[in-house]
Amino acid sequence: MDGANSKNKFYAIKGGSSATLQYHQSKLHSKLQCDSDVILRWNELNYEVRLGTKGNQQQRTILHGTSGQAKTGEIIAIIGSSGAGKTTLLNALSGRIVGGRLSGQILFRGAKRHPGSFKRVTAYVQQDDLMHPLLTVQETLSYASKLRLPNNQYSAEQKAERVNTVIRQLRLEAARNTKIGDAATRGVSGGERKRVSIGTELLTDPRLLFLDEPTSGLDSNSSELVVELVKKVSVEQGLAALMTIHQPSARIFNIFDKVILLSQGRVVYFGPTSTAIEYFANIGYQCPVHENPADYFTDLMTLDYRSDDALARSKIRVNELSNRFAGYASLQPDYPGNGRKQLAMQLPADDDPASKCPTSHNSWFYEYATLARRDWVNIIRNTSFFLSQMVQPLVMGLFMGFMYFVLGNDSVSVQNRLGVLYIIVVQGTFPIFMPQLAVFSAEQGITTRERASASYRASTYYASKTTTFIPIALVANTIFYACIYFISGLALSVDKFFIGLALFHGLTSVSISLMFVFGAAVQSVEVAYVLSTGVITTQLLYTGLFANFHTVSQALRWIRWLNPVYYAYAALAQNEFRGMDLTCSKDMQCYESGDQVVKSYGLDQFTIGQNGLFIVAIGAIFYVGGYACLRWKAKPKFTWI
Repeated sequence: MDGANSKNKFYAIKGGSSATLQYHQSKLHSKLQCDSDVILRWNELNYEVRLGTKGNQQQRTILHGTSGQAKTGEIIAIIGSSGAGKTTLLNALSGRIVGGRLSGQILFRGAKRHPGSFKRVTAYVQQDDLMHPLLTVQETLSYASKLRLPNNQYSAEQKAERVNTVIRQLRLEAARNTKIGDAATRGVSGGERKRVSIGTELLTDPRLLFLDEPTSGLDSNSSELVVELVKKVSVEQGLAALMTIHQPSARIFNIFDKVILLSQGRVVYFGPTSTAIEYFANIGYQCPVHENPADYFTDLMTLDYRSDDALARSKIRVNELSNRFAGYASLQPDYPGNGRKQLAMQLPADDDPASKCPTSHNSWFYEYATLARRDWVNIIRNTSFFLSQMVQPLVMGLFMGFMYFVLGNDSVSVQNRLGVLYIIVVQGTFPIFMPQLAVFSAEQGITTRERASASYRASTYYASKTTTFIPIALVANTIFYACIYFISGLALSVDKFFIGLALFHGLTSVSISLMFVFGAAVQSVEVAYVLSTGVITTQLLYTGLFANFHTVSQALRWIRWLNPVYYAYAALAQNEFRGMDLTCSKDMQCYESGDQVVKSYGLDQFTIGQNGLFIVAIGAIFYVGGYACLRWKAKPKFTWI
């Protein structure tokens, strides 16, 4: 029915039945008058972003003066078509808006929010369930409790009991010991995975719970169960839950206490779900008896792009809906957005609820130990990665060792010895770098989510990754080095063996540090593969084996000074050939000693010790750079008001 033809227009700014108007005013007033129960209140929120390329940017307003409030025990749905601003509103209220210009007022229990403490009393469930697929439900929640619950308030037994309570609340007992799973690993169902995501956030006993499309991808039964459990937890724990949801079923729609209907960033309706149908009927839009109210409201609020005429009519309808509700809301003295000066109160420091929220982390070593245990569990269960790191070096060490079986001391052996040393430095780059980059990059979404929730420090996470990746690589490469060293018959000397091993391990550590840089700085793992392949290939080309540096162009000669592979190769060559006497073969290039080999290839610029120091220095630079990139990428700069 067209609202313009409605006989009852009491929701318009002017005119209408005073008796009916007073009835609905009192009804809404009774719902909003208990300010003591209001946890979150937002007034006249506006959010603007700049779109387009530099020099041709346009300002677009995503939210237009939205207002509302959330109380303890309430579950509020944010409904609208695609592009209506649902997720933007949710992110603005939860403090997760990145970029743009946000204005208006958001109050947590009547006071301005403090970024450090607000995120510790709120929980945010993302649309994508980002969790470690190889951990069980029990382990996922246990590690979350250890990292997010402070030790000065919770004992180990209390944390374990908290986990058990959440498992019972979310009906996850049957899946307790089942892995989360992913595309490659069989695990829990989609509904169970979503409940685990919610459970990790409920562990901290939050005051506010934000959920972004929690029913996306779930069947109707699983969707209804998720919403029912959120409602049950909200009542039991006295928290407020706000949830974006796209066209819920009628049964799910009726579970919500209140609903915010958004269209093009404007509020079309905010109030009890029980009166939503009546409200729209009274402004001329009667929901058919057998139609899902959520579907009907969404259709009313959606712009119709099928034709120019349809688009024009839908724009008029949407503007009318938002204007009608704005006019109605302006008549309510307790509606959020009215009387803004009275709402903008400042509480004394002692009464500020945010000031009483614990902001201290657990100790650095406790966080590190917990993260390290979790990392080792993931690595050991990641069979493909673990085998690639342990079996590949053994196989390649044996294969290459027998390929150069028992090298001699003649002119032919010079080329072969240089080839063996080159294979050693290759093993310290690509075979270590690529598998670890895949694992590290795959976890960055989880890291960003956990860091946004203040679960741990970036430094403890970085240290745990270091002490997981490096030991595995060093053990595996020791096996490789021993196989190729003794089978091929490199210089049989204790000091040369261990000096070469130390140089090899130094290069391996540099490669892992470089992996941290690419893994943390480049969001797309595919792009990281392409860029890192170019960098490592260039490093391998500039070892001095393929081109003598005395003949390299001045424009490119500088590359070797920044190349850790060159320093490692030069040091290994010196270590292998120094003091070696060579025999000359007839009709072949002749070297009288190993020192001549090193000099002729331009690998004598620095001593073994100096080359080792350069490797350590470059590795330290990469390692610090990786940490800086991690802090920069894993902790987005949110916009606060």
